[in-house]
Amino acid sequence: MDTTQPSAEMRLHFLDYWRVIRTRKVILFLVFLLVVLTVFTITLFQPKIYMASARIKVEPERPTVGVTGTPGENMPLYDPFFLQTQFEIIQSQKILYPVIDRLNLQQHWGGDTKLPVDVAFKRLKGSLGVRRFRDTSLIEITVYDHEGKLAADIANTVADYYREERMEVKREDTQKGIDKLRDEVAQQSDRVKKAQEDVERYRRDLGVPVINQTKLNDLTLQQLESKLTEARNDAAGLQEELTQVEKLTPRQLRGAVTKLTTDGVIQTLLQNLTDTETHLETAKNDYGPMHPTVLALMATRDKLLDQLNERLEGIKAGIAIEYSIAKAHVDDLQKQLDDAKNADLVLQSEKYLPFRNAEREEELDMKLYEGLKARLQEATVEMELPRSPVEVIDRAEPPLSNMYVKPNLWLNVSMGAAAGLVIGVALAFFIEFLDTSIKRIEDIEKYLGLPVLGVVGQQAGLLHRGNVSMSHLEAYRMLRTNIEFAKPEGAPTSFCVLSAGAGEGKSFTIANLAFVYAQHGARVLVVDSDLRRPAVHQHLGVANTVGLADYLSGTKSIQDIIQPTETPNLWLIAAGGGSSARAALHLLTSQRMAELIRQVVQQFDVVIYDTPPILGVSDAAVMTREVGMSVLVVQHRRYPRNMARRAVQVIQNAGGKLLGCVVNNIQLGHDETYYYYHDHYHDQLEFAQHTRELREKKQVAAAKPSGGDEIDLSGKY
Repeated sequence: MDTTQPSAEMRLHFLDYWRVIRTRKVILFLVFLLVVLTVFTITLFQPKIYMASARIKVEPERPTVGVTGTPGENMPLYDPFFLQTQFEIIQSQKILYPVIDRLNLQQHWGGDTKLPVDVAFKRLKGSLGVRRFRDTSLIEITVYDHEGKLAADIANTVADYYREERMEVKREDTQKGIDKLRDEVAQQSDRVKKAQEDVERYRRDLGVPVINQTKLNDLTLQQLESKLTEARNDAAGLQEELTQVEKLTPRQLRGAVTKLTTDGVIQTLLQNLTDTETHLETAKNDYGPMHPTVLALMATRDKLLDQLNERLEGIKAGIAIEYSIAKAHVDDLQKQLDDAKNADLVLQSEKYLPFRNAEREEELDMKLYEGLKARLQEATVEMELPRSPVEVIDRAEPPLSNMYVKPNLWLNVSMGAAAGLVIGVALAFFIEFLDTSIKRIEDIEKYLGLPVLGVVGQQAGLLHRGNVSMSHLEAYRMLRTNIEFAKPEGAPTSFCVLSAGAGEGKSFTIANLAFVYAQHGARVLVVDSDLRRPAVHQHLGVANTVGLADYLSGTKSIQDIIQPTETPNLWLIAAGGGSSARAALHLLTSQRMAELIRQVVQQFDVVIYDTPPILGVSDAAVMTREVGMSVLVVQHRRYPRNMARRAVQVIQNAGGKLLGCVVNNIQLGHDETYYYYHDHYHDQLEFAQHTRELREKKQVAAAKPSGGDEIDLSGKY
């Protein structure tokens, strides 16, 4: 499978777009320039708009000093839903209406006529821009206005009023909550008092027992059991301590006394005893056992031992007394607990059920009262704490007179340039879409089914007058060569040059083509059969005093109407002038015209007929049949291609043979296909001339008698 075809079609498709842009570049440039100039002019005359911005930090409501149990104290610092809500509140009537009143914007914007408040609100909201910074609690309030100072005042006023409104609303809400809490506390206090009265009434009426002036309930029993357990543990510890002390000898007791008590006197006695015994042992070694110093130290030692033993006996007695007291306390608590349990058993009877219910109601009411009272105290303190829900980070400053933000000249011009370019391209393609004329060589082949014999560019001049470019001369030479190739071999070079409509360059093409034929040595005759609008005589510089009309009317012979031109080998039969031309229109299809066609083809090598536009006069179609061959001239981008298609159909219906088509008045640089066709003309022309020469030599060689000189047919392209 051939995979190169889609790429070629795609390349051709993009070339078509580029061709349209190049062809319509004047329209594109004019539209582009018009739009840019319009945008530039409008921008210059637009009023200047200034911008001022204030930046605020918005956070959820919380006091600057934390209060234990305060709701919202542990809320996250960043809450996108909260910020989005505040974002909308800033632009609401609740904030903007007071700003309008505070700055008197209705009068300022309305001038002599005060603006309605809703109109002022719409204008203020339209000039207000609120932007939230991502992942922060910062909000920027931007205001656009024709006055820089007013824009700054509005931005600062919106920020200030929003901050005041946030603080005032919170204070009002908190105060309402505190008032409601006070009412609830007062009502709950009354309910507690009533519950207490009911409990006391049931106590008196039912004779509820009281233990040690304490109300008997489950909590009382629990407290008594806890105290009894603690007392038993203390008594057991004292008992164990007393037992261990009694087992110790005096010396062991002196060693363990520091663990039993922290009495400073005992510590002093022990230290003195230790020092005395140390001195005594030293004195015995120095003086002997009966020395007065030794005896004095022994007396001191004995005295210290008596004092220490007396003190230790006191500690033993104290421990025993403490144990006795602890045991007595355990017995007393056990008695209280037994009495309380007995009383509780009594209270569990059906008789005391109203009392128990009243006591539970009192307990519940008291808990609720204490909770409400604590919350009221916290709310009262919280309301008095300083707060900062909104903080103005940056205040708006009036911009300088030359620091306006709108209109942005360069931005507008750039956007205008882009829009102009888009509009220009769109208009160029729209016009191209509406243009159904012949635009490319492919159009000739696609819509007319004819080969292209020649392509003539714009600004071509008459070749016989000189001062023409080589490209135009070569274009007509190529046309001549292609005509010779297109006509049947051996047929006389006699053909009509025609066009679908007037003004397509038919007569101009004939004049230059005849010159090229004559320049190559052929005897050329041009017959101007366009009796309505003759033009060939003007191009060839011949008078139109006598011509075809005179011959057809019978006043002149063929030899009388043939006129030489300034170009060697080139003759002309003009159309003829005067009233005889109009009278001879119907004679173009007469026998005399057929006779002229037969005679001139025998006298001249090349005969070219200029005919009227084929769609305007039916005689032209008949002439194409009489002459036999025709060449169609189509002017580039002049008439709809349907005209050329209709002309081809008329010629074919009349029995004429179309050799091909000449595309005239082309801007070669605008279409790559024309450029390629024209740029390769040199090689094609040289090849065509070489082929023609070989063909002529072959004909001469075939006609020469045998035995004569041979014609050299060799040659190189």
